[in-house]
Amino acid sequence: MRSVPKWAAIAMGGLAGIALAGVAYVYIASELIIDRLYPLPQTHIASVTAAEAVARGAHLAKAYGCSNCHGADLRGRYIEDFGMWSRNLPDLAKTFSDDDFDRVMHAGLRPDGTSVSEEMPSDAFRYMPQRDIAAIAAYIRSLPAGGNSPPEPSYGWNARYALLFGAGKTDVMWFPLQKPALDLGPKYATGRQLAMTACGECHTTMLEGHGGDTPDLSLVASYERGDFFKFMRTGKAAGNRELRLMSDTARSRFSHFSDEELGAIYDYLAARGRKLAGSGG
Repeated sequence: MRSVPKWAAIAMGGLAGIALAGVAYVYIASELIIDRLYPLPQTHIASVTAAEAVARGAHLAKAYGCSNCHGADLRGRYIEDFGMWSRNLPDLAKTFSDDDFDRVMHAGLRPDGTSVSEEMPSDAFRYMPQRDIAAIAAYIRSLPAGGNSPPEPSYGWNARYALLFGAGKTDVMWFPLQKPALDLGPKYATGRQLAMTACGECHTTMLEGHGGDTPDLSLVASYERGDFFKFMRTGKAAGNRELRLMSDTARSRFSHFSDEELGAIYDYLAARGRKLAGSGG
């Protein structure tokens, strides 16, 4: 067998060194983004324990998708689409204060000042009233701890490359990009808040859609109220169509909204659509 020429061995060693340096750069540079510390905002959430608040927290955990990502018992699960485990929230409640939960959900920040991962939609939850955050925290504390012991969320190489080259973000990096939706006054305030919180993760909190992947929700103005309710309850759009992602989301999340809540969402989105089309509020 012929030996490798000395120059080739040197070249291969040089290439290996460059590759190793590149890997080290990606890891260190992405780690600086992941470990960046942000100032923790002041919060004084009012803790609640009443059965009514716990029941509302259970309702919101389903409607806003907490149960989708963290499991029916909120003890965490492996999410194939994200390639990561979600946190066990009842176990987390043993060390998290209600203020800690408020900062995670309203500011996307852990108690140590680092950002939660992009998959946690705090940038949409920022518009959730504090009383609803308190209700969700009360519901989490009502659940027995134990069950899964998922690992801390971590960033694989694909995620690190995405962070470094702008294709991915930590959750806090989304906050400047998410603006409030069109304000149509007190009559539509509840529907506006519900829509920003429930729909903002995919359609942006402006409800304008995102990158061609999701539409502007002004299209709701073309829905009859009954058709909208059917879609939210069954996932069947007009013409009994199944829509990618949205149909499953409607069945698993939005079907848990009350008729009153769905009505408020519909009224706001339809009025917004008419306003943007120039045909009144």
